[in-house]
Amino acid sequence: MTPQPLKLVPPDEQCWNRIGIRGDRTCPELLKVTHCNNCPVFAAAGRRFLDAPSPGGYLAEWTARLALRDEVREGDESSVLVFRLGDEWLALPVAVLVEVTRPRPVHRVPHRGGLLAGVTNIRGELHLCVRMDLVLGAAPDGDPDLRRFVVIRRESETWVFAADAVDQVHRVLLPELASAAPTLSRAQVKLTRGVFPHANRSVGMLDDARLFQTLRERLR
Repeated sequence: MTPQPLKLVPPDEQCWNRIGIRGDRTCPELLKVTHCNNCPVFAAAGRRFLDAPSPGGYLAEWTARLALRDEVREGDESSVLVFRLGDEWLALPVAVLVEVTRPRPVHRVPHRGGLLAGVTNIRGELHLCVRMDLVLGAAPDGDPDLRRFVVIRRESETWVFAADAVDQVHRVLLPELASAAPTLSRAQVKLTRGVFPHANRSVGMLDDARLFQTLRERLR
C-alpha cells in the first residue's frame, strides 16, 4: 500500500512551490531567510501537517519502509549538500562541508588569476577562493541574489567557492548512482562519481578526494 499525501495546505497557499525555493524563487522573503525551510509560513504549514491524524495504513507502511533501511550496509549511504553551478546541479559529501554563507569580498592575489579568484575572510580566517565554475567547466548564471559561498575542508585543506544556488542536505544511496551523462563537461565527468535523481533533475555526485587533489595540483 502506498501512503497518500496529506492535503492539509491548498495548492494556492503552497507559496514555496510557486515563488519559493521549489518555484521561480521570486519571493522577496528569500533574501532574508535564504531557504523556505527557514520561513515562518513554511513552518506553520509543517506544524499543521505534523499535528494531523495519520491516514489508515500510513504508520504501518512507513514502519515497514524504515525497517528496510537497516539492511543498507555501512558506507553505502551518504549525506550530501546539493548546489548549483550555472545549469548544473552538483553535490558534495557533508563530511567535507564546513559552512554555507553569504558572499564576502574577495581580494585578488597579485600575479595570480584564472582558477584562483583570490582570498576571502571567513570568520576571521583568510581562505583561498576558487572559481569552481571554471574547474568544472560550468558557466555561472550571474544571479547574485541566490549566490552563496560554500566552505569545504578535507583534512587540513580548506577552499571556498561561490555556488549560484544552494539547495539542502540529502541522503544518497551510493550503490544506486548512475553513470555520468555524456552531456557533462570533461572536467565534471572526471571528478564525478555518478549521478542521482532529485526533484526531477539529475545531480552529479562529486568525488571529493579527486576534487581536492585537482585543486591542490592546479592552484598551489
